[in-house]
Amino acid sequence: MSILSPTDRAVLWRTAVTSGPGERPSLLRVLAAEILASVGRRLDLYDGYEEEIVETVEILDRSGLLGRDDLREAFEEADEDDGHAETFGAMLAAHLGAAADMERLGVERRLRAVRLAGAWQAHVADHARAQREWMTAAEVAARYGVTPQAVYRWIAAGRVRAEQTPGGSWRLPVDQFAGEQISPVASADLKARLLERAGERPAPTDEQLADEIVKRRR
Repeated sequence: MSILSPTDRAVLWRTAVTSGPGERPSLLRVLAAEILASVGRRLDLYDGYEEEIVETVEILDRSGLLGRDDLREAFEEADEDDGHAETFGAMLAAHLGAAADMERLGVERRLRAVRLAGAWQAHVADHARAQREWMTAAEVAARYGVTPQAVYRWIAAGRVRAEQTPGGSWRLPVDQFAGEQISPVASADLKARLLERAGERPAPTDEQLADEIVKRRR
């Protein structure tokens, strides 16, 4: 599949989001295929990831989050360079995390949203070079399961250390995150187990997740 231009990606996204029930499933699969084509080559995702991306798109569609402008805008730029691809991957993880908190999706889909969020966090983290001195805002976002915009707010509030490059992007020293020992996949698995235990009740909060992690370390 040839990679579309940013304008064509925006049109595809809007068409899929506004389509009727008859053509929606096929358009969502076309959108998933374009995500794999444009982002996959940046994050080293090739054959074998098709269904994971289809599930990501379908869950975000059912949750109503696929229509978010910030997600569409990130997708438009996703193929520009590795940093933009990482940003889009981090945003997919964050929105899947938000979907996991929606009781109306049912336990099964919420569990799948948690695991898919962890997978996207891992894809972004794995793409980063080992022993790097700096991390991008997207990499930090993927590690903590938030949007890159949340990381920018942390920077503005002085909660994390960061430096701005001449090009205007931000880079954050890796050493301030050295204490983070839980991998995205392990964190997602743990949250999924907590959600299974909760049944139809609201998803566990980050504080509950942290308490469970501490308990398991004792």
